[in-house]
Amino acid sequence: MPDAPTTRLGLYKSLSDGSELVDYSQDIGQNWDKVDAAAGFQVVTSGTRPSSPYSGKGIAESNTSYRTYFSNGTAPASASWVQIPNSSSTYDADLDLTSGKQVNIGTSSSTASIAVVNAATTTDAISLRVTGDTQSRFLVDTDGSINWGAGASAATDVTLYRSAANILRTGDSLTVDIDLTVTGNINSAANLNTGAWTTYTPTWTSSGTQPALGNGTLVGRYARIGRTIVCQINLIPGSTTTFGTGTYSWALPATSANAGATYIGQAHLLGTARWAGQFVISPNQSASNPFFSTASGDSRLAGMTPTVPETFANGSQLRITVTYEAAA
Repeated sequence: MPDAPTTRLGLYKSLSDGSELVDYSQDIGQNWDKVDAAAGFQVVTSGTRPSSPYSGKGIAESNTSYRTYFSNGTAPASASWVQIPNSSSTYDADLDLTSGKQVNIGTSSSTASIAVVNAATTTDAISLRVTGDTQSRFLVDTDGSINWGAGASAATDVTLYRSAANILRTGDSLTVDIDLTVTGNINSAANLNTGAWTTYTPTWTSSGTQPALGNGTLVGRYARIGRTIVCQINLIPGSTTTFGTGTYSWALPATSANAGATYIGQAHLLGTARWAGQFVISPNQSASNPFFSTASGDSRLAGMTPTVPETFANGSQLRITVTYEAAA
């Protein structure tokens, strides 16, 4: 009986005691055929991998652009294949690098985990796309410019880049949905649109019998810049408006700050005559009063009532503007 065949390739081994004659066909020819078949990577398909590979066996799959694997010898054989990256195929596994090692493209001298050298600043360094896209949704150029787009076939349309030392710039719009904190100056070369005007209901109340707007018109608008509020109130009584009794107040869009300061705005009443007055906001107030002269030629001021500075009536026009600090 011959000796046991080799463990990896199953090569034929004649008896080691020399009692068996050498047979060329069996001892040499067939053995070399096995060596030849095992040399290099065995070309297979993803569905015809060897079922009993030896540890270190290499294969290349012809139906996956020649993904290459070697067997680590573990069982089952189907779980023993470890992919080897190559330039012909895509890598179909996780690639784990030891901490401190890097992916280096272009022989970069950087020690960063991912280091890239390109010949031009405009060369794309990082691109993100969704399957089917022909244009990038996220794109980083070699000069550090960051670009965003809608993907699909649309080119990127938003760019953030360094325009000079210590300056980050975009030529596109920037929307901040929550807070933006700036510790330096804000410099604007165009209009500084910091507060959109908003409509609100400036509820009309009285210290006595409450008025009722009826078919009159009452509109409030305000703009807010930080805690600074600019407010407008316009009131035109109608034919069914009732005026109540006592001193009038109108609600503010936000409670005033409790900072020990009183804010003075403008009040204007157009009735049978034209009256100039003040709108006075005390600290920590949610509603405030206009003040007018009690009579023509009298510079003393009193809170507005149904009859001060004159009878408030259908078609009269009350205009109030004021700037104040909000509590929060």
